[in-house]
Amino acid sequence: MSKNTTYKVAVVGGGVAGLATAVNLLDQAAAAGQSLAVSVFEKETEPGGNLRTLRRDGYQLEWGPNGFLNNEPATLRLVTRLNLDGELERSSDAARRRFLLIGGRLQEIPTSPGAFVKSGMLTPGAKIRMVGELFVPPRRDLGQAADKPETDETIAQFGTRRLGQNFTDVMLDPMVKGVFGGEATQLSLAAAFPRMVELEKDHGGLFKAMIALARKRKKKTDAGPSGTLHSFRHGMAALINALAEEIRNDPRGTLITGAPVDTVTRDGDGWSVTADNKVRGPFDVLIHAAPAHAAARQLGPLSEVFSTQLGRIPFAPMAVVALGFDRSQVAHDLDGFGMLVPSREKRDLLGALWTSSIFTHRAPGGRVLMRCMAGGAGNPSIMDLDDTDLTNVILGELRPLFGIKGPPEMVQIIRHQRAIAQYVPGHLAGLKALDHELAKFPGLFLTGSSYKGISVNSCLKEAEAVAEQVLGHLAGSNPVPAKETQP
Repeated sequence: MSKNTTYKVAVVGGGVAGLATAVNLLDQAAAAGQSLAVSVFEKETEPGGNLRTLRRDGYQLEWGPNGFLNNEPATLRLVTRLNLDGELERSSDAARRRFLLIGGRLQEIPTSPGAFVKSGMLTPGAKIRMVGELFVPPRRDLGQAADKPETDETIAQFGTRRLGQNFTDVMLDPMVKGVFGGEATQLSLAAAFPRMVELEKDHGGLFKAMIALARKRKKKTDAGPSGTLHSFRHGMAALINALAEEIRNDPRGTLITGAPVDTVTRDGDGWSVTADNKVRGPFDVLIHAAPAHAAARQLGPLSEVFSTQLGRIPFAPMAVVALGFDRSQVAHDLDGFGMLVPSREKRDLLGALWTSSIFTHRAPGGRVLMRCMAGGAGNPSIMDLDDTDLTNVILGELRPLFGIKGPPEMVQIIRHQRAIAQYVPGHLAGLKALDHELAKFPGLFLTGSSYKGISVNSCLKEAEAVAEQVLGHLAGSNPVPAKETQP
């Protein structure tokens, strides 16, 4: 790769994954002394994807993710790089308290083994079965899901095998709903929670792993990931705004919004993008950072493998109902993070975050803000309700639980028809097939929450890695000839 040559890179998708990949690429190229031009294409008029912050009647609402854990070095590096350290906001201590709806009553999730044993969340028999996890042998085929998809265990299968059915129904089921909006019976453990596979493989079981990690903490050695929920004082959009500003202010960067990509074309050794009825290119590299269903449509004509593997990644729908109340309208103290609802409770509500208790200044003085989730992979028909009926369904379930009186003073409904990628069994094998096919198309890269992690942290970690891979690819390539097309 000649340092006197300017290579051109196209990024399809201006969500957090695409923007962060572009900024990392520009930074890494500058550090290497390489001339690079990056163009980001975003279909919406504003960048960010689901990472948006809304303001209404003095309330601050998140369109998508509520925050991120401060345990990912790539995220912290980017925050510092963007001069956002002073904007960071740590969640309140109340957010450490989390609740489940069990038998129609809110019960706090114990935070220590002793408190858990004393709690009434599980039956005595279920507690004995849970302790019996110490004597459950590990599977011999752990960690082989990518090569042998028949070994790919669902989260429910894992939970039942190691901890029992009752624990799975009460604890794992709502956790999966809260994270993925999905069903524990339908998601791959290895793809969705690879750490669980590692713990069983390395230590023989979860309790054995907990004991080993506790000993490491006492010795002050690395005991694995942990973290505290953080956001920004002005919401998660602060991250998007800072990334977009970096690209727009960099003479090597271009951010094109309101430009949905229609087609992606392989032209010799280069790539062309048709967006907003204009052919742009040629580009030496194409990074596709939009959701898998968009990638399937745009890359499918290049390869049946792309069409099949990308198209089979499902997405769960989600309706978010944000409700603002005068504090006097809510009897419950809302001293905590919020609640999740197990499937066996037979509710339309998946969970509710007590947003104004998690972060300060999310609601006006004397007000409270609740963020309620409904739908998910297990209840997609909730999306068919109109706004009035959906609000009434949610309020009908909330009122007796929290002692709510009167109508909310603020209602904001956010509908995500394709909210969160679902890592179903076979997901890792599908990613391996995609990697094999990508090798046939030099200069093409995939990134984003559809593949290796749905969280903001996962996207930002992958953004660093993909930028490094792109520069590695360019190091062994020659630039494509320039044409008279749009930049």
